[in-house]
Amino acid sequence: MKMKKSLIAGLATLSLSVTSGAPLAVLAHPIQNAATDNGQSTLRPITSDVAVIAHRGASAYGPEHTLAAYKQAMTMKADYVEFDLQMTKDGQLIAMHDETLARTTNAKELYPDRAPWRVKDFTLEEISRLDAGSWFNKTYPNMAKTEYIGQHVPTLEEAIKFVKKHGNGKVGLYMETKAPNVYPGMEEKVIEILKETNVLDDEKLFLESFSEESLRKLKTLAPNVKLIQLYSGSMLTGKDVYQEMKRISDYAAGVGPSKELVVPKLMEAAHQNQLLVHPWTVNSEDDMVSLLSLGVDGEFTNNTDQLVDLLEKPYISHGVASGDVTDSSAILWARTNVEARVQFEISTDSSFKHDTIVKTSRADVAHDYTVNVEVNGLKADTKYYYRAHAVSSQYTVNGSFKTAPEENSLKPMSIVWGGDTGGQGEIPPYKSFKAMSAINPDFFLFSGDTIYADNKTPAVPNPPSETIQDFWAKYKENRTDAGLRSLLQKTGTFAIWDDHEVTNDFSGPSQPLTQAGLGAFKDYWPISSERSSANKLYHKYSWGKSMDMIILNNRGYRSPNTMADGPDKTMLGEEQVKWLEQQLLESDAKVKFVATSVPISVPTGKATARDGWANGNQVNPNDLTGYENEFKKISDFIIEKGIKNVYFVTTDVHFAEVIKYDANHDGKTDYHELISGPIGAVKINPGTLDPTFGPERLYAEGNFFNFGVFHVDPAKNQAGVEIRDENGKVHFSQTFQLED
Repeated sequence: MKMKKSLIAGLATLSLSVTSGAPLAVLAHPIQNAATDNGQSTLRPITSDVAVIAHRGASAYGPEHTLAAYKQAMTMKADYVEFDLQMTKDGQLIAMHDETLARTTNAKELYPDRAPWRVKDFTLEEISRLDAGSWFNKTYPNMAKTEYIGQHVPTLEEAIKFVKKHGNGKVGLYMETKAPNVYPGMEEKVIEILKETNVLDDEKLFLESFSEESLRKLKTLAPNVKLIQLYSGSMLTGKDVYQEMKRISDYAAGVGPSKELVVPKLMEAAHQNQLLVHPWTVNSEDDMVSLLSLGVDGEFTNNTDQLVDLLEKPYISHGVASGDVTDSSAILWARTNVEARVQFEISTDSSFKHDTIVKTSRADVAHDYTVNVEVNGLKADTKYYYRAHAVSSQYTVNGSFKTAPEENSLKPMSIVWGGDTGGQGEIPPYKSFKAMSAINPDFFLFSGDTIYADNKTPAVPNPPSETIQDFWAKYKENRTDAGLRSLLQKTGTFAIWDDHEVTNDFSGPSQPLTQAGLGAFKDYWPISSERSSANKLYHKYSWGKSMDMIILNNRGYRSPNTMADGPDKTMLGEEQVKWLEQQLLESDAKVKFVATSVPISVPTGKATARDGWANGNQVNPNDLTGYENEFKKISDFIIEKGIKNVYFVTTDVHFAEVIKYDANHDGKTDYHELISGPIGAVKINPGTLDPTFGPERLYAEGNFFNFGVFHVDPAKNQAGVEIRDENGKVHFSQTFQLED
């Protein structure tokens, strides 16, 4: 069989298929019809706009639930003003969040003998005497205004009329029945006032409550009103979110979850039932963007202006990353939500006041608005800070990385590695990335299966991924994980692909989907031109003389898995095998760290179609597949040339294992294999090892989420490995004395 020099000869230019649906009404903050949408994702708004809901008015800038705060929200172009409703002793509805008057008025001073100052114990006339604004000036002196002194508590009628008048008919009403069990008849009173003020049939009207009973009563009183079921964390504890969203869809038009509850499964469950998702209360720009990346339909916020600004301008939508870091260069990555020019600033100064390098790149639809920029001329063994923003936007995202030490230096180092994310129903959030980040590694090796393109997830409910839009959607879905974004922003990343970046157990040259899968992989990871050119993906990276990391491409050159093993069958291709041997031979690093996406002695794939190197004939004596002939060449080369301290590292098999090899059976260890995973996929237990290369298990454990840590201590001439669970707890630790 002739060895292939490139992944796929003559790849055609990627084509974009644009899907379109029925036209939707254009409201205040329209979503651009992006050609990058995959047409089936549940992680995108189901309306044509994302609603800016001013939480208690523009309550970051003025006293909540006062006319001043409502006016400020409308000036800032909010789509909705929210009222919390309480009922007075004489049955009048007022706008106030708390059941007591103590926090946001001067009730204690005016009525000192009436503790605990419950709203229901005061008449409207008594409440009308209160100052509802001065407290804000005392609490937030930097935001104080004289006009806030003497602001009064508005009635519901007054609040509605004020918004209708000053909002020019464009600003909607969003009101919550607070503690309806405390106020019998509250629902009837709400509907009565909505009728009297001629807003009950308004298109931009929502009623919300934590009380299902209250919402069902409102539905009975006004069948056409749009209702939002609010959720705190405890309300969803122990519930199947899919069943819960289906159940409430008979009365609710949407849900208002606490912001931390918004994850892909909730979005899928809600949107599949045509329920809007309006999380609360979202006050930081990072949180706003994070929720926008999940496809929410609106957000409650105290900072109305910040959300409006984000929705009106391009912004960095899925964090930033650095990768393929050397002693003098790095690749920086970012993605915007629409076409934009992206600016990166890079400096050794975290304030970016000194020695700042500036790079810009254009984010366009052909690459799903992702950009990769190369930064050269960096100092070795140095921590760099960088930040990125869409040029027209003020919103910035920060990151950092450390360059490799100088060529001949020996410095201690630590890395984390893992893979298998997004498979078999295990989707974000993942806990392992947060635990990885806490270790403060020098870099992160993402060892393959960085997505599961062929598995059902909220981003691709009808798998497998077939268009490049599907593949892009999978990467965006995993980037909704806050822990992953944090890790990528904290340290450099080296990403390699395995099978699920395209489809299970695929062979690049013969798989039609390889083109789209490879294109999306290169779009979504910070990959150097040395690796991406000619789609070779394999490369060597050095960490001084402490480690040479040799990254393999186990997919792009391989013969079909079903081909019988023999001298002509290849996984790496002849050129890559020769290159690997050359890197091993020439390396003078303490550790030769070979990043392979498939294992050596764990039989993977299927009988008669083995996907890793092992043929598994100890399981099936008639199994003639696998790639043992090729690995034997590599193994023999390591032994014959006396190459020491070789560690093959992988994930792929969904359990953790550490193996030492005596391939020539002379009683000495020839090399090691380190296996971790999964981060987020099906968990299984270790099986039987193929005996061909003399493996001996040092550790094997399955049925838990985990990742690996590898460190080198040149001063002690030692290397070490740890397997940690998703909480960071060490399950296995082994120190290796390095051979000279």
